Amino acid sequence: MTEVQTNTIQTKDGRTVAYCEYGDLSGYPIFYAHGGPGSRLEARYLESTAKKFKFRLIAMDRPGMGGSTIKEDRALLDYPEDIRELADALEIEKFGSMGTSSGGAHTTVCSYSLADRLTFNFTFAGYTNFAEMPDAAEKLEAPADRLSIKLAMKSPPLFRLLYKGLGIAMKMFPKLTINSLLKTVSETDKKMAQDPQFQERFIAEQKEAFRQGGKGVAIDAAVHYVDWGVKLKEIPGRIHIFHGTEDRLVPFSYGQHLADHIPNAVFHPLEGQGHLFLFEKDYQEMIFKMAETELKNRK
Repeated sequence: MTEVQTNTIQTKDGRTVAYCEYGDLSGYPIFYAHGGPGSRLEARYLESTAKKFKFRLIAMDRPGMGGSTIKEDRALLDYPEDIRELADALEIEKFGSMGTSSGGAHTTVCSYSLADRLTFNFTFAGYTNFAEMPDAAEKLEAPADRLSIKLAMKSPPLFRLLYKGLGIAMKMFPKLTINSLLKTVSETDKKMAQDPQFQERFIAEQKEAFRQGGKGVAIDAAVHYVDWGVKLKEIPGRIHIFHGTEDRLVPFSYGQHLADHIPNAVFHPLEGQGHLFLFEKDYQEMIFKMAETELKNRK
């Protein structure tokens, strides 16, 4: 795997934010939000396609993961403010945004906080606002996921202990994490998750996610289960929502809920696809072509 330089900035509140850049470094900038657990290294999956379409992909570690300083009391709406600071530091005025899985919710709120600076915004297999979907937790297929949410709400210390254990397991027994993933995901996802190169990259970026331990990863997960601080109907920016109909990790109904409640949402149901479609070349081509079109239409 090609090594990519990691850079950092200091935020106004004194935190370090670590980020990497992929694709065409002279191309149009897109800020990419990794999944959870995840890290800036996840964007490597998109590097060659981003380069082909002349996009500059900027992926930062969210607080407490990889090389970014933890933030104890963080909320979902803090993410676009970190993007704003990073964009200002890089002297970027206008940009696109993308995010997958738990990075999807972080990207969604960019259409609220950064609507004046976004040229396009794409989310993939993302969460919806649990405060506006009362049965959201029950729709998760895995009992472990439903238990995790209960712990986050009723016993934050136990919830963080759970993620500490996940981090230890990832570092010491990474193949067990792969096997657990294979048991959970859809048939289309299994084909990808069984690929040795995918597994190598997945293990590397997951280990990076837990580099500081499980606390930051737990905080990152917990922000999804509480009120986002903005109602979906209040999000003004145009946003493209992609979701696989066979997603076993983040229910398809979450994507439908987002599309039904965000005024300027464009919904792209992906028939037969699971959670990992973003890492397939054909879908990357489709997505970056669409980004290319959005950019041309905004000029």
